Amino acid sequence: MGPGQSAFTRNHAYFEGNKLTDEIRDRPVRSVFIGQFALSDGECALAVHGLGSCVALILFEPRLGMGGLAHVLLPGEALPSDSTQDLPAKYASRALDALHTGLQKRGARAASVKAILVGGARMFESDADLDQGVGQRNVESLKQMLRSRGIAIVAEATGGGQGRTVIFDLPECRLRIRTLRDGWSEKNLK
Repeated sequence: MGPGQSAFTRNHAYFEGNKLTDEIRDRPVRSVFIGQFALSDGECALAVHGLGSCVALILFEPRLGMGGLAHVLLPGEALPSDSTQDLPAKYASRALDALHTGLQKRGARAASVKAILVGGARMFESDADLDQGVGQRNVESLKQMLRSRGIAIVAEATGGGQGRTVIFDLPECRLRIRTLRDGWSEKNLK
């Protein structure tokens, strides 16, 4: 194990100070927090740790090995009364727009962009009033928007009752997902 590495992250990534490093490729991993998004041309992996009802929306262009990840908090369009400027990916519509536009500005062909959805769990099974199915609504909202733009969903790990951690490696286009119950799984998408 690397310095400061715990069994929780063994063989995948570890923290060294405040920097998360991918042990496999020895390169930085950029963590994407709630309502944020990030783009990568392969200089770093993109990650969300501890996804619950939120959804990690990943758009990528396999030919170029570039992609982006948004940590979506709420489904649909932004409410007119919500002027939150510091959370550009808070709502599904804004997240999709930001990723799609960002990839196209970097040279991705719209017709070649693929999508991955991870998260959308129901975290409070015992209290439906507390959960209100926001995870499922996040997933359905994103699926509808992706269909309307003709973007294919090539991988999905959504729903259920457990949280997930996701790491998306670029330029390899390799998806790694961890749950407490099942551990790590990997899928190559290039």
